[in-house]
Amino acid sequence: MKPTITLSFLRQRLASISICLIILPFSYPVSLKAEELKLPDIGDSAATALTLTEEKKMGAAVIRNIRHAGKLVDDPLLVEYINNLGNKLVSVSNNKDYRFNFFIIDDKSINAFALPGGYIGVHYGLITASRNESELASVLAHEIAHVTQRHHARAYDLGTKYQVPVLAALIAAIVLGSNGNELGQAALASIAGGSAQMQIDFTRANEKEADRLGIAILNKAGFDAHSMASFFEQMYKESRLYGSQGPEFLRTHPVSQNRMAEAKLRANQMPLKQPPSSEAYYLMKQRIEALNQPDDKALLEHYTLQLKNKTYTNREAALYGYTIALLRNKRLSQARKIIQQLRKQAPSRIAYLITEAQIAEQARQDTKALQLYKRALSDYPGNNPLTLSYIEALLKQQKYDRAKSILDTHLRQPSPAPKLYKLLSRVESKLGNQVATYEALSHYYYQIGQTHQALKQIDLALKTPSLDFYTESRLSARKKELQTEIATLAKK
Repeated sequence: MKPTITLSFLRQRLASISICLIILPFSYPVSLKAEELKLPDIGDSAATALTLTEEKKMGAAVIRNIRHAGKLVDDPLLVEYINNLGNKLVSVSNNKDYRFNFFIIDDKSINAFALPGGYIGVHYGLITASRNESELASVLAHEIAHVTQRHHARAYDLGTKYQVPVLAALIAAIVLGSNGNELGQAALASIAGGSAQMQIDFTRANEKEADRLGIAILNKAGFDAHSMASFFEQMYKESRLYGSQGPEFLRTHPVSQNRMAEAKLRANQMPLKQPPSSEAYYLMKQRIEALNQPDDKALLEHYTLQLKNKTYTNREAALYGYTIALLRNKRLSQARKIIQQLRKQAPSRIAYLITEAQIAEQARQDTKALQLYKRALSDYPGNNPLTLSYIEALLKQQKYDRAKSILDTHLRQPSPAPKLYKLLSRVESKLGNQVATYEALSHYYYQIGQTHQALKQIDLALKTPSLDFYTESRLSARKKELQTEIATLAKK
């Protein structure tokens, strides 16, 4: 996980943070109030303010701002898990309009939120605070319902003052500083100059509807329908114990006794389902814990004591965490022994496949590592964590042609990870493809919210001698798109 962003960093970056956003042909009046943001009632005329396409562009723009600030968890295994869980819920919802994208915020606070267009964020602290997978699923189901009911479309009245780049940056700033801290206040002041106010929280009617539909989604997906009420109760108890230091989730999703009672009543009307949490759920909680412990020796000691004293919730997950700790401490023979035992129990577990290959890499068994990756990808083609790990291993061994072939195929998938473009730029550079190197870097910088750098790479590509007509036309068109985005924001 990345360290917390400093205030000076954000002040320096927010001046340009929103230049990366998609431009839409209309603007909004914005009223900023970082603590309490409200939506019009259901049925308000503002319900037609955003089209589906505009919602999706808005959500994607906010994500780029969050990524620009360095607050997205980019660990491929964690990203894959939260998307698998989220899409399991989406598959039984009334969704017809959105391709959902679930992401994890690098923040230990307990919170989650939905953005326009099917983008749903979860703070990693909420994952670790959940007591079982159904509780985590209940939060995602609630946020999914906000999206499928198009509550965001009711959030904005058409106006003439602000265009989407500024509005999306404001939403991102609130997400990054939603607990009212100095960081959030600086973000809002930097973007809006202290002169605007914004209101984008959900009404009680929206929350009630999201609860009702979320519980139904939970039940259809095979999770415990009572888990939403149990999670509410747990958060409510903590808020009473810790007061203003309680879960941030309750500041963005206010919970009352009446709301908990209604959630219980709805769950009681459904068949009782109490499925065990998946192994993947426990493994990912351990992975989060390992990623957030920078001290390798302390991590190893933690898992050694946990296994010795049997204080774990799930033994297999504890052994996985122990293997990560052994690998980080270069105790490779022990790590290999345990991961091979785990693979016998679950031979198809992607996390175990990658860990075994990483152990081989660290032991300088390069051929074995590549064989492990190649065999795994033949069994699970297109798997993102496997693909990223395999490409990185190929680059280390200077297998550039093979790496390019895999990248070219994988980048055709929807919403490819920005890291793939960075890897592609390295491959193209090694292969001597200068224009392709610049173009790949431009895609990478754009996806991480650095539009000026993206434009610079396009300019460098256009200056390359002997460009063919098709390539020059494509690059020139992209240059105009980037210049338009930058110019639109500069007017604000």
